[in-house]
Amino acid sequence: MGETTDGGLYKIFQQEYGPVGSPSFEAAQTSPGGNMRFESPAFKLSQEMTQLLDPSGVMKSETWNQFVSLSVNGYLAAHRYMDGIINTVLVMVDSGLPCFSRGDPIGNLRKRFHPEMTEREAANFMIRACTDAYNKWTTAGYDVIQYLQQGIEK
Repeated sequence: MGETTDGGLYKIFQQEYGPVGSPSFEAAQTSPGGNMRFESPAFKLSQEMTQLLDPSGVMKSETWNQFVSLSVNGYLAAHRYMDGIINTVLVMVDSGLPCFSRGDPIGNLRKRFHPEMTEREAANFMIRACTDAYNKWTTAGYDVIQYLQQGIEK
């Protein structure tokens, strides 16, 4: 990991935020992922995960199709019960947990459910989310940040 094995991603990160030790680089390391909106897919699906789910690498294997189907079914189930889920999370807003400390976490959670979508639209959204998450370069980039910041290997 780091500069030797993920040199390309490391260089991209340095081009964006400057060299190690620069204020921009340090700021980027203190705010990885969501706070910078760096990791853009709806969920993490690393190269290792896609290799297990789709050994062919073309998003046509039986296991990939099953993964997408289960993801869509899970999202649709959550979509149907979004009000109950949001109300449950709402109880924890004043808990002091860091995930509730910035912005509008409940509003952002509601947006992730896309309440304006029909069931068909929600299913298509989740299919696109799975396709978008497949080997997304920002996922590997985020892993580089985690390694540089905290020594977390992927």
